[in-house]
Amino acid sequence: MKGVIINVDAYRRESEFERWELLRRMSAEDSIAVGEALLTSEILRLAEFSDDDHPRSLAIALGIAPRVARP
Repeated sequence: MKGVIINVDAYRRESEFERWELLRRMSAEDSIAVGEALLTSEILRLAEFSDDDHPRSLAIALGIAPRVARP
């Protein structure tokens, strides 16, 4: 019987190890691309954050004072 998982716990451990290994081997560019894809996907709309106060920007959320960019 090929393709049948006999030991579920061992399979989970091995799968988790493989996922982390793939993430470790990704280039910075690939990591950024995955992050951008997740942030702009419908998946983020499904996420629920119990402490979400809907900040207008990351800078505001971090308490960084606004500054005008100077050329």
